[in-house]
Amino acid sequence: MDAMTIWYWVSSVGLAALLFRPAKKFILSQRLTRTARKLDRQLTEDEKQDLEKRTIPMTALIVITFSFLFNSVIMNKYF
Repeated sequence: MDAMTIWYWVSSVGLAALLFRPAKKFILSQRLTRTARKLDRQLTEDEKQDLEKRTIPMTALIVITFSFLFNSVIMNKYF
């Protein structure tokens, strides 16, 4: 592996780690609002925790995909 490949992987994983928490909060808030509106009532703590658990894999997929594609575009542009 050359230095550029290592930098690509490290920076992609780092970007994904930095974006995970804010993206998870944003997606979770959207899902909570949508579900509460759909059910026309306030959600219980168990329902909120269940939605949070189901949000994690979706957020991870979105953030990892974005970070690798973003770094691919940036690295091809400048290197």
